[in-house]
Amino acid sequence: MGSEKTTTTTDSNQTQKATPTAEETRLNQLDLQLREQGQEGLGRVQASGLNLSDLLLRGLNLPGNLEGLPGGISEGVTQDLVNQSLRDIKPGFQQGGILDSGVAASVSARTAGDIRRGSAEFNINNLMQLLNLAVGGQAQVQQPILAQSQALGGRLAGLRSINQTGTGTSTVKAMNPFMKSFQTQLGKGTGQFLVGGS
Repeated sequence: MGSEKTTTTTDSNQTQKATPTAEETRLNQLDLQLREQGQEGLGRVQASGLNLSDLLLRGLNLPGNLEGLPGGISEGVTQDLVNQSLRDIKPGFQQGGILDSGVAASVSARTAGDIRRGSAEFNINNLMQLLNLAVGGQAQVQQPILAQSQALGGRLAGLRSINQTGTGTSTVKAMNPFMKSFQTQLGKGTGQFLVGGS
């Protein structure tokens, strides 16, 4: 024989709403004003950054005063550096009496090579930095603005009403009705017998 079960179902419906303090309301208003003021500039920066990224990634010329950036140190500037450096070391060769020697030629060649290698390394590093800027640099400009916007959005979202609806079920187990009746009757009969009733 099983036990008697009583099942109770309850429905609950709750609404929660956060109420900001006067200071929180004012802070939200100020942050909204800042976001509105920066929106136009943020849009321009984003559009310009995307345009620059597109130009760099496609290997096209940059606009305005940025045009020469991808080229780095030009061949003409590198040659001028080499010539000036050789002129600078020439008096030392003359004083040492080795102006027309193999030593002077070797030092001059090494000096010119070092300058050219330095220019080439600079140009490669320059292109790598431009590539990094093209791929992710504008995020550095936008990051503080977006963080402020996310913080404001989170605070404002906390002010929304929240409806919670749920159904709960509780089950109470009791004795099987047949067994309950049997035990009750048995108890009465036994009690009457012991007491000596009819």
